[in-house]
Amino acid sequence: LKPRVTDCAGWPTPAPPDRAAAWDVGLGCLCRAACDMTLPAHAMHLSSAFLASVCRHACRQAARRPTLHAPAVSLGTRAAPAPPLLPGLRRGRMGLATASVAAGKQPPPSVVPVASSEASGAAIAASSSTFRESRDQVALSERQDAFLLERLPRDWAEEDIHSCLQRAGLDLGEDWRSKLLIMRSRLGRSIGRVLVASAAHVPHVAQACPSGVTYRPMDRNDVEHFVEQCERFVNLSDDLHRLSRPDYFQRIITISEVPESYGRRDIVHVIKERCGVQVEPRDVVFRFKRWGRQSDACFVICPTARDADHCVAQIQELAVPKRAAYGSLFGAAFLWSSRATLFLSHPDLDFVLDSKFWVFTTGWQEDMNVDEFSAVMTQMKFRPLRVVRHPIPSDQSSAFFVELEGMQRTKKAMVRLRRLKWRWRMKQETPFFAYPRRIDVHRACEEKFEDEDSAADSDIDEPIHY
Repeated sequence: LKPRVTDCAGWPTPAPPDRAAAWDVGLGCLCRAACDMTLPAHAMHLSSAFLASVCRHACRQAARRPTLHAPAVSLGTRAAPAPPLLPGLRRGRMGLATASVAAGKQPPPSVVPVASSEASGAAIAASSSTFRESRDQVALSERQDAFLLERLPRDWAEEDIHSCLQRAGLDLGEDWRSKLLIMRSRLGRSIGRVLVASAAHVPHVAQACPSGVTYRPMDRNDVEHFVEQCERFVNLSDDLHRLSRPDYFQRIITISEVPESYGRRDIVHVIKERCGVQVEPRDVVFRFKRWGRQSDACFVICPTARDADHCVAQIQELAVPKRAAYGSLFGAAFLWSSRATLFLSHPDLDFVLDSKFWVFTTGWQEDMNVDEFSAVMTQMKFRPLRVVRHPIPSDQSSAFFVELEGMQRTKKAMVRLRRLKWRWRMKQETPFFAYPRRIDVHRACEEKFEDEDSAADSDIDEPIHY
């Protein structure tokens, strides 16, 4: 960055009106690099006198502009204190936000604490850019109501956990059974996660447990969320059966990238505030990972198919706080929605998927039979081995399960169906094809479940050259 003309006093001459924006951006980049003390290599030849003059000019220009306010989000790194040379630039140009809250108080979600231009430079330098590093925060260990132990052995019962805590020096009293909550499946098997209702911060108890056990303190919101997770995990089978009802086929949407701290009520609140659609909390079903942890995707049953289309159009990179209880203090997450998951359940489909080389397609005419569909597929050179028809009463159409030869032809068929959807100018949110798979079923007589056996992983991810 070099000035075009300088006067006798060493001040850069203002640029013409058409180049003012470029000159302003250049000053901002140079001054920001000076604040962070990370000048690029090609700019190191600039003299300190010229750098000081440019910074003074940028401060003077910043004082003439309105202050820019930025939301207080968690950036994950500590903000470096502003040098005394650039207090005005640090306040006016970059709009530095303070993310501190008073002890025992939380600002409403609509109010974001920001640093105004009238704030002193010393106050901005002392404040932190993240909620966790704020000097006015209440530490999690101080507002702790319980703690969570994860990755415990699955064969451990309440007695084993209590004896382990006693060896670590933690006594829960005579009613210790009422202070332990083990997350269990519908079959009554432990998942290896237990909530201990103790306000004492004792991270050393993890050392008394088997290797790999983790300790995490939890406040009131975390405790409520974990209790809700235990209830949803037990009722997951019933919820999946309810999702597969025929009249819900066009009313189910999938919301992805959901923060792990969100529950049913948080999703209902987001849909009501951003989409204007009222959804019952029981109509929000979360996925779960293999070890009982909540996944980042959930399924929502909308009141009508039109409401589902409206929610899909609105929830596209929708910014929401990562922790709904604390507003924007922990940063933001972005939600996406689509009809990425369809649910079907019928006794005739129990033994259809006997292999992994199936493709599902829907939206065909209601009176189309298997022979007509096979003739259309053969004309388009799909070469199906077997076709199974299934009626869709929600939109009065027909769906077909198509079995192909090998995984390579299965993937090629899905690519060609995607091209047909684009060529026929179908809406993006309209379901047309999918890869069918049976929901994982755990039986009480099994010692090791099929979905937890790495030796039985599918070859769906094998490299295919299209």
